[in-house]
Amino acid sequence: MKTLNAMAAVAGSACFGLWSVHVAAQAYPSKPIRVVIGFTAGSNSDSLARPMARKLSEAIGQQVIIDNRPGASGNIAMELVARAAPDGYTIFSGPGSSITTNPHMQEKMAIDVMRDLVPVAPMGQFSAVLVVHPSMPVKTVAELVALAKKKPGVISFGSPGHGTGFHLGTELFRVRSGIQITHVPYASNSPMLADMIGGRIDMMIFSIIVMAPHVKAGKLRALATTGKTRSEVMPELPTVAEAGVRDYEYTGFHGLFAPAGTPREVLDRLNGVIVKVLATPEMREYYATQNVEVLLMNPAEFAAKVKRDHDSWGKLIRDAGLKTAN
Repeated sequence: MKTLNAMAAVAGSACFGLWSVHVAAQAYPSKPIRVVIGFTAGSNSDSLARPMARKLSEAIGQQVIIDNRPGASGNIAMELVARAAPDGYTIFSGPGSSITTNPHMQEKMAIDVMRDLVPVAPMGQFSAVLVVHPSMPVKTVAELVALAKKKPGVISFGSPGHGTGFHLGTELFRVRSGIQITHVPYASNSPMLADMIGGRIDMMIFSIIVMAPHVKAGKLRALATTGKTRSEVMPELPTVAEAGVRDYEYTGFHGLFAPAGTPREVLDRLNGVIVKVLATPEMREYYATQNVEVLLMNPAEFAAKVKRDHDSWGKLIRDAGLKTAN
């Protein structure tokens, strides 16, 4: 009898636990949500998350607080979120590279991002632009590739850091075009852009929005964009693939992630509201000014995309023999 009573108590406790989770999910959100960004105020991640957070707050009737925790390519923010309560009130917002490439590029990470974080919703995807300094004797991608093959290792390219999306997008260009170029990583954008404009580095793949004014002013020369289709910001430019580098496409994404163990009902509720917010003409138009195309996916679809990107970037990093950054 005691055994039966104990079993009944355990079963009842389990049922109560499930019922409590269900009730909490139905009431969600009942307090402010914190969006943790792994980069500084004014960064691409920040400029995409803030307007979304304002609209999300209006939609759910709760405050959505932005918390910038920059450092370690997003790792500091991701660790904070991974260790937070899995209740939907603390979420990570950042570029896909933090999730899909950091684990391959960095030997020592405090968390397993693919295990300890779960995808909530993408925000948007973006392409980049391939630029060279005007002193470079090339005006097309084909000419750049020919020059690089003639002078292996001589041409330099800059990036905002080892293992960042723009670094790997350029490494993919190097592999697909069969050339050897020298990587010059920077700790931040400002000195990198100063050296690019000053001609101290030869080429780079970087944000279209950032580069467009410099191209227009004649300080840089744009050769191609990196997406599957032409950019609305620079429609006169061919894609890298159109310019002759077969099977090349580099697009990054920004997305939202929650701690592992967050109830499915909470993830679905949060995803549904975010999708509605991003689908509005106002958000689509704003993201377009940032060269970002809104992505609308449910959690399962987004998780599948994250897994594909994680695996494909991992293969590139291994095949290219890129060193890890501790």
